[in-house]
Amino acid sequence: MTKLGIIISSARPNRVGEKVAHWVADTAGDRFDLDLIDLREIALPAFDEPASPKSGADKTTSHGLTWGERIGALDAVVILTPQYNGSYPGALKNAIDFLYAEWSGLPTVLLGYGWGAAGEVLPQLEKLMVRLDAEVVGSVGLGFREDLSVEGELFITEEKAAALESALVAVESKVLAPVA
Repeated sequence: MTKLGIIISSARPNRVGEKVAHWVADTAGDRFDLDLIDLREIALPAFDEPASPKSGADKTTSHGLTWGERIGALDAVVILTPQYNGSYPGALKNAIDFLYAEWSGLPTVLLGYGWGAAGEVLPQLEKLMVRLDAEVVGSVGLGFREDLSVEGELFITEEKAAALESALVAVESKVLAPVA
């Protein structure tokens, strides 16, 4: 079964990311073996490996090794991000920066939420993930007022629900497609 990670990138105490993650998990249903990854719980320190992940050098810290193994075990990932001041949270950037090879070729869905349906953060995050050779297969932006409240009450539009479903189908086709 395809192992799909769902990364909650907000570490704030009053975040709505968990509620969005549960919506993603419910939409994914039993088609995937889900790994809910909470960056607040992971609590990576600021990047502290002696070598750049792109260099291919082995990780030397226990948290770097553990983080790399967790992402490396995934077949695909959904990255949930709020839009903070027009960008993504520092915890997410740090978690991404710890790795390189683990992102390469990984089918990735980006799901942002915030004012303006995360219209500023999603292109930035896509640019970053493409730079790391992740295979971005879909992007969904949820807006406060039209899809969810700032307290996390979800009332996702049919259009956004269909966009997530389409992205998950794209993940399945990428993972199950034979390698040429």
